[in-house]
Amino acid sequence: MSRSKKKKINKKKILIFIIVILLLISIIVFTFYKINNKKYNEQKQNELKQDIITHYNEYVITNKETNIYTLNDSKYTKAGKVGKSQQLTLNKKEITYKDEYLKIDTFEQPYYIYYKDIDIIDELTPNNNDRYKKYIAFNENVITKEKTNFYDKENNLIYSFNQSFNLPIIIKKNNQYAVEFNNQLLYIKSEDVIEIKENNNTDKTNTSGIAVLNYHFFYDETKASERNDCNQTICHSKSGFIKHLDYIKNNDIFTPTMEEFEMYLNKEINLPKSVLITIDDGWRSELAKELLEEYQINATVFLITSWFDKINFLNDQKYIEYHSHGDNIHNQGECPGGQGGAIKCKEKTKLLEDLNLSRKKLEGSTAFCYPFYEYNDYSINVLKEAGFTLAFAGGFKKATPNTDKYQIPRYIMYDSTTVNQLKSYIG
Repeated sequence: MSRSKKKKINKKKILIFIIVILLLISIIVFTFYKINNKKYNEQKQNELKQDIITHYNEYVITNKETNIYTLNDSKYTKAGKVGKSQQLTLNKKEITYKDEYLKIDTFEQPYYIYYKDIDIIDELTPNNNDRYKKYIAFNENVITKEKTNFYDKENNLIYSFNQSFNLPIIIKKNNQYAVEFNNQLLYIKSEDVIEIKENNNTDKTNTSGIAVLNYHFFYDETKASERNDCNQTICHSKSGFIKHLDYIKNNDIFTPTMEEFEMYLNKEINLPKSVLITIDDGWRSELAKELLEEYQINATVFLITSWFDKINFLNDQKYIEYHSHGDNIHNQGECPGGQGGAIKCKEKTKLLEDLNLSRKKLEGSTAFCYPFYEYNDYSINVLKEAGFTLAFAGGFKKATPNTDKYQIPRYIMYDSTTVNQLKSYIG
């Protein structure tokens, strides 16, 4: 064999050897990479799983306004939104790293939410705003567009869904319709509505009128000093007032707030049999307020605000609200006729000054009670200019949606008023 031929064979062997070595190295490197990459992926998956677990619980709350999704053919598609700070219930399951989108059990239709958009809470905060369940629904339904937005009373977005809804109307107010959705009262704007349709939602009917009761002062008849200090016919004994409250409570008679009463007058809500309780002046009313809180019955105190150095009790009670009886116009003999209530003739600028001061002290009240039940057209015009939307007088008849909102009648309650008389007023 020639020398040159031997060299060629040796070179070929060397080349083969190098190739084999390179292949071995490649196999070793690939195997090492694969093993380490698997460990890396497992580590990342475990980290992701642990991260998801820190956001997962049966009860969660959204940490921002966030998208919700539907799942079709293993693909998540945007289907709407949930507002910030909304409580949700999640589907119970064993978490894996694949559960970046968690199933929501809150709604009838299955939706999913990205895990980073929620935080854990221990339990759902009860929805205490269920007074609307006492209202009587309209026999009308709202039909929404293919995209439906639900808002709360303060116009915050709560839910948004890419679908139409057909829901009974509970309130009609300010170009909005309140409906019950997800066991809460939410609002749909008229711009999101395509049709209002008649529907047989209830056989209950709206009350034909609401008796407004006018109490004044209260005393505990077991205390002689109180009886002697409160000897007018409009001073009500504790036992007598308790009988009235028992009748209202035991017969499940609805006691609206002032806002609900005004909504009734505006034909914005339908109410069951109802009675509005009012107490004039604010003097000797503590006993009544304690009993009303105990019975959980709503009432309004029309306050003469100048009688109180500090009005720091406005938000102390849950069932008592305060509205205006003027600041310092509850004085006799200032105008001709009757008892001469100042609201009938006092200089307009002085009246407005007094009324605005009263409203300020009462944090913006828009309900007024005429001193001595006296008023005229001048009074009404001044009240409107001062920003009042309701004004109460006397009259011994019920208030209805046809009642002039600046001449709302009331039944004057005397210490001698019996339960049978109360029953006849309420109807």
